[in-house]
Amino acid sequence: MKKLSLSYYVLIPSMVMIFGLTGCKKKIADITIDKVTQELSESVKKYDEVYGFHEGLSKVCKNDKYGFIDKLGVEIIPCRYENASDFQYGVSIVKLDGKVGVIDVEEDQIVPFVYDEIRTFNEDSLASASVNGKVGVINVKGETVIPFEYDEIGRFNEGFAYVIINDKYGFINKTGDLIIPCIYDDLYNGRGFSEGLVGVKKNGEWGYLDTNGNVAIPFKHGLSGAPFSSGLSTITKYNGERFVGAFINTNGDLVCDYTAKFDFYSFRDGYCVVQDEIGYQGLINSRLEFTIPCQYQFIANGFDDEYVLIRDNNKYGFARKSTGEIVVPCMYEIDSEGWTFRDGLVPVKKNGKYGFINEDNDVIIPFNYDEADGFSEGFAVVNKYGKCGFVDRYGNDTFY
Repeated sequence: MKKLSLSYYVLIPSMVMIFGLTGCKKKIADITIDKVTQELSESVKKYDEVYGFHEGLSKVCKNDKYGFIDKLGVEIIPCRYENASDFQYGVSIVKLDGKVGVIDVEEDQIVPFVYDEIRTFNEDSLASASVNGKVGVINVKGETVIPFEYDEIGRFNEGFAYVIINDKYGFINKTGDLIIPCIYDDLYNGRGFSEGLVGVKKNGEWGYLDTNGNVAIPFKHGLSGAPFSSGLSTITKYNGERFVGAFINTNGDLVCDYTAKFDFYSFRDGYCVVQDEIGYQGLINSRLEFTIPCQYQFIANGFDDEYVLIRDNNKYGFARKSTGEIVVPCMYEIDSEGWTFRDGLVPVKKNGKYGFINEDNDVIIPFNYDEADGFSEGFAVVNKYGKCGFVDRYGNDTFY
């Protein structure tokens, strides 16, 4: 299934009342509709691609132009844009004539089409944007809040965003003050502050800064720079034969002995994937207790609140994080869309076809599809006969 590569994300809770769907002049079908209708089935035949529903609207593509339909298939916004993000909090970031702006469901220009890219709106209605190779921050009116003088600006985390000038990292606050100067060489995976600290690299060593830019954990060999989660991060040292690992707390103190038996990944949502000497993976909690022993080829943590994806004998299933209980045996093929349950269902592949199972491994939607995405607002995008369409949670689809 064709995927739209678009790194735009819109998170503007404060705009809900201003630009929400309620009270719009355009009549949009009830967003609680969760069953495929004949109208929707007829409508999707007109489009080359359809995408998941967000706020009652699905992005659609025809002749490489994007627009939006509602859950009854009514074209709310014509396919006239060169690119578009999903609607979120009443707005979509779209591209027209090579420039990027923001529209609401009425197709009113919320932000004019003068930008090369608009990346992220945060809870304060601020967005990083770029013009002529420089990045700044605008508000929802398109006004410049932070000047266009940086090479890159990241997402705001805990009130701060990283900025880059001449390949050096620093941090600004939401009013644009440069709290931490651009003197650092690297930032762990582009991640920002977590639990009041951020890992940065300078002169080949990692250390951690606090929100005032002070060094909280001194720079030294072995620190990973990985974000703290559940109060823990990783550290390594060379014991003369190989690298061994341990965990540190936010004071930089060791909370366990170094070990050569395991490699540690980052903590996410209170759990951390570990790998033993022969390459098998398990899971530990923030008390450093194994909830899943090292017995799987692969474990993906942090994508689902309750479960981890597991792989054994090159097949995938799911296990409960807290206990290791296998809820879905390793019997399926799964791609990135199948790493978490959405609306209680997950797409899985068996014998070359996709279907959907629930958390009890019951087949809810038969294996009838060539490709399948996860559910969103009661519908999932599926591919059959070389065409895109929708299927609802009751197994009704737009192919007939």
